[in-house]
Amino acid sequence: MKIHNTEILGNSLNLGHLFSRSPLQNLFDPSNRRPGVSAAQYRKEFVSIFKHLAPHHHRFDVFRDFVHAAAIAIQNAFLKSDELEQEYFVIERRLGKENMSQLSQLLGCVIGALDAEPSDFLGSLYMELELSASSLGQFFTPYSLSEMMAALTMSDAVQNLNKRPFITYNEPACGAGGMAIAAAMYMRENGYNPQEQIFMVCTDIDGMVADMCYIQLSLLGIPAQVITGNTLTLTVNRTFHTPFWYLGGWEEKLKHAEAVERMMTIFSRLQAA
Repeated sequence: MKIHNTEILGNSLNLGHLFSRSPLQNLFDPSNRRPGVSAAQYRKEFVSIFKHLAPHHHRFDVFRDFVHAAAIAIQNAFLKSDELEQEYFVIERRLGKENMSQLSQLLGCVIGALDAEPSDFLGSLYMELELSASSLGQFFTPYSLSEMMAALTMSDAVQNLNKRPFITYNEPACGAGGMAIAAAMYMRENGYNPQEQIFMVCTDIDGMVADMCYIQLSLLGIPAQVITGNTLTLTVNRTFHTPFWYLGGWEEKLKHAEAVERMMTIFSRLQAA
């Protein structure tokens, strides 16, 4: 698959041109990007639009439909899937075409907020809007705490870049991606390039929060595999790859790294014999 003219603007990935011929294009409107607007302003705008969107539908259902439609739009721009396209049209029928432009506005707020200030924007909104399943113990780690934890774990991990081209980050209960985002931002703030020097595998049993993680990592230009599944039982229900997985040729990079690792293992065994 050949993809042209993808670029990084500010902190986030410009994907607008990828939707120019897609029936999903009306979900992604690059004109929503407004330089100079703060993340706090985008947050306020998101909440205002969301509260008035499809008023006869439950707020949780509307939020779920938004994140799934956005995830489909990004994934389908790279890996065409009739099944995903049909899932999008189911959402369109459920909410009504008149509400789909507002979904585009919500996505524009997410893009703008991440561009202004990379963080777990969707996870914090999910908690603020009181959509989380608190009765099931579902809470997202505050991003400030994720940053502290990332500084502790990544300071050692990045040392491996002295002997290999990239490191792998595995998050078995990723939520909306707060820890993964903090890890990537730690790399960038310390002179590393998370678009080329880290590959992330993020898993969550909840399909909606996995979609939230996928959207945010995609828009921040981070190469990742986001899995909806159960890490403990090794069950995989769905796998999405972020745009930079495709754009950075990560399938080949990972195959090459695996081959090198096998060779090193063989050499080590021969030396020990």
